[in-house]
Amino acid sequence: MQTANAALTSLFMKEFEWCAVAEGESAAILTEAESRSAYTQAAHSALAAMGARPFQVLLPTRSPVDGGVPTINRGNANSNVLDDYPEVTELLKSVDFIVDLSLEGLIHSQQRSEILGSGTRTLLIKEPPDALERLLPTADRNRRIDSTVKRLGRTKEMIVTSTAGTDLYVDLTGAIVKGAYGFCDKPGTSATWATCAVIAYPASNHVDGQVVLACGDIVFPFYRYVESPVTLRFKEGFVDKIVGSGLDAELLRDYFARWNDRNAYGISHVGWGLHENALWDALSFYPKTESAGVDGRSFAGNFLISTGPNYATGRQTRCHFDIPMRRCTIHIDNEPVVVEGRLVNRD
Repeated sequence: MQTANAALTSLFMKEFEWCAVAEGESAAILTEAESRSAYTQAAHSALAAMGARPFQVLLPTRSPVDGGVPTINRGNANSNVLDDYPEVTELLKSVDFIVDLSLEGLIHSQQRSEILGSGTRTLLIKEPPDALERLLPTADRNRRIDSTVKRLGRTKEMIVTSTAGTDLYVDLTGAIVKGAYGFCDKPGTSATWATCAVIAYPASNHVDGQVVLACGDIVFPFYRYVESPVTLRFKEGFVDKIVGSGLDAELLRDYFARWNDRNAYGISHVGWGLHENALWDALSFYPKTESAGVDGRSFAGNFLISTGPNYATGRQTRCHFDIPMRRCTIHIDNEPVVVEGRLVNRD
């Protein structure tokens, strides 16, 4: 293996410390032919320097198309690098820590629950080096995420509004609430380096109203800023109608319809970004092939609404949208947590 960049290795060691990598642990570096070689080298060097026992798993790259629908960077549940290699899945279930450098990532894969269920920790690394450094975890931020997760976990209802016309009611009774910390330090946990948000998967279908996408909001997996208004009307937990005459509305209507799956229109999760160093405009700087869109999903005060698979209802689908929105106001149980895109400070 080539010599790793010293600065990158040092950066990876900082992140791996947050992931509680310990001496003697087995660590698999999951790669494809097109994975970043510099990241593979840095991961190997950092893990070895920390006394872990790293090894690389190199698999062929799968086609980024699922049933005629492009899926690059989306983490498609039915199109994953492990699909043709069940014996590799068994191997990964036996290790302590996985550095996921695969192109799609394991985050929405069918194998993910098996691997986590064995106690393995998984860390997806996708962002460019400067973003990884800028978005490293801190103790203070982790404390704020913990506090926000506890608060959202007690919440019964969320109401989201905006001057653009958003007016959405979400029943959060029985919801599954999770925090995205950007590291995985406990057995059976996974993370994407640099993420920072709180999300809730509604168990109830009482999600009603409308979400109005305005100029500058972001649509993943398009990796595209909204340029023309789009209204998503929700009725009993599903997008009932997409209103808009511009290109953005046409793209959404077409992509949803291509899957021919009603579950694609269902609510997946709602939440908001918590990272003070994440950049709303990062898509202007990073190519979509070199980023998982962590900045867009994490910037402080965004309202993140997603459609598709929902762990609380057991609803599965291969279509998944993440839509971080700016300038929204979020109330939980009648108390504001975000006002016009700015976090309400409770400290």
